[in-house]
Amino acid sequence: MIRTATLALAALALGPLPATAQAFGVLIRSARVLDGSGNPFVYADVGIRGDRIVALGNLDGATAGRVIDAEGQYVTPGFIGLHEHVAGYFGPGILNGHNRVENYTTQGFTTAVINTDGFPGIWPLTAQRDSLEKVGHSLNLVPMVGHGGVREMVMGTEPDEVMRYATEEELERMRALVRQGMEDGAFGLSTGLEYTPMRYSSEHEVRELAKEVAPYGGFFMAHMRSQGRYSKWLLPTHMDHPTQRHVDWLDAIVELLDVARAAEIPVMIDHIHPKGPREWGVSKATTQMIDRMWEDGYQVYLNMHSYDGYAAYVTLVPRWALIRGEVPGQSAADDFPPVDYTGMLDNLRARLEDPETREKIRIDAEYETIRQGGADNLLIVDFTDETYIGKTLAEVAGERGEDVFDTIIWLQMNGLDQPGGVLWMAKAVGMIDIEEWMRQDYTAVALDRVADDGGPASPSTHPGQYGTSGRLLRDFVFERGTITLPHAIRSLTGLAAQILGLEDRGRIAVGQKADLVVFDPETVRSDATYLNPRVFQEGMTFVLVNGRFVVDGGEPTPELPGVALERQREGRTRKPRTEQDGPEPVGR
Repeated sequence: MIRTATLALAALALGPLPATAQAFGVLIRSARVLDGSGNPFVYADVGIRGDRIVALGNLDGATAGRVIDAEGQYVTPGFIGLHEHVAGYFGPGILNGHNRVENYTTQGFTTAVINTDGFPGIWPLTAQRDSLEKVGHSLNLVPMVGHGGVREMVMGTEPDEVMRYATEEELERMRALVRQGMEDGAFGLSTGLEYTPMRYSSEHEVRELAKEVAPYGGFFMAHMRSQGRYSKWLLPTHMDHPTQRHVDWLDAIVELLDVARAAEIPVMIDHIHPKGPREWGVSKATTQMIDRMWEDGYQVYLNMHSYDGYAAYVTLVPRWALIRGEVPGQSAADDFPPVDYTGMLDNLRARLEDPETREKIRIDAEYETIRQGGADNLLIVDFTDETYIGKTLAEVAGERGEDVFDTIIWLQMNGLDQPGGVLWMAKAVGMIDIEEWMRQDYTAVALDRVADDGGPASPSTHPGQYGTSGRLLRDFVFERGTITLPHAIRSLTGLAAQILGLEDRGRIAVGQKADLVVFDPETVRSDATYLNPRVFQEGMTFVLVNGRFVVDGGEPTPELPGVALERQREGRTRKPRTEQDGPEPVGR
């Protein structure tokens, strides 16, 4: 799978010829070329033959089967989404009939990392590649080994099987599966440490599995173990089970920095966003820690989508107050271990009648309200009474003239037949953190979304599914001036390619693959909103994947030129630690 020498020879062979001798399949003229390096643009023509860029510069004498006049527009490498769910294992995707992924291509994305959050996809990965190749797809795909899939194959799926640390024998079997995945073409290991079954893993387990990708040139990516004061599956009043160990934001960051030190591989922290006003500003401490890692020679990257809100099944009424009986170790965010909601509202009424239990419900509800952004930032996007849609929790409490906690209970009692009674859009991420991370040289971009299914959006659909790059360029480059355009394009392209170890994508240069975007700086934007998310992005006039048009004149095409990519980064044997390196990180 290592093709470094071949790529270098190809780049030499494809050097520019005299313009009069050149004929191209596609010729992009008079473009402002942003090459993905972070450098300012240069005016140049781009010549494409087959799936590669073969000429760059003044190509006045050249001819082509298709000529694009890009005057006044920018030409950039194709955008790379570093944490995506487009394969179709949960929600719409390539393997369940939505292989054109038009919501990605119309944003300029040409490559997506799949099997993220540690979810397994299809195993073995050779079968996944075969399935993807059979159906075809518009995007290039980067497969990962999912930590959760590996853990379930070894330990099982039942609560008593996974709600514990792995034994050394189980860990050795997991190591073997990670190696198998890397042999089958994975780019590295992904994990979702707030999700089942990975949330029950030890820090030792995570580090040891990450070490297995080093000889293959792999990297490690992680949804961190906590995005606030407590992990998403924990609440202040329920910390009495052995699995409910307390992990806060900085604990979670340190765990991933320890992986970088122990495994000596690139580490990427996924869709980074601390949740709730109590955490706003923590980006300053986090970037200082990551900066120190770079000074010490370790590669630690971030990816983010730059929205202050996220769609989630937020349950302000604690789930433990709704179920029948007690379930040790119950999650605050999902239904693992399994629980019984029979008589949900009656169960809640009974618990509210006991003053001590009512106070516990209040403590947890108030904590969760703050964690999800506070009453002013929790927006109703679905409820039984449609007149409440678009209002915040604070607005509803004000209209009713009551305490926020009493409103939370009323919404549950009169709302949707689900825990919480309401579908919220939680605007819980602070702009101070969004802009701090966006400015860093090591921060790339992710959508963290699924493919468009062609139908109307559900209330939980996030606007980033249709407008992540447009929001980044229009809001943060052209309007707010948070970052420069070359910086933004580098974060979408060259930086992402560096993280993945791709040598033939992410830049505009002779010999690079022809994954390209032509966009109009005057019109590029996203009009998708939290209440009207399914609005396709404007301004991406042409998008090419492997030299073929997936967006032509601003409209998606039926072309399916995407491929499952192969690893290109060289692996290396990890050197034995010395006294100068210090001890291995210590953790559970």
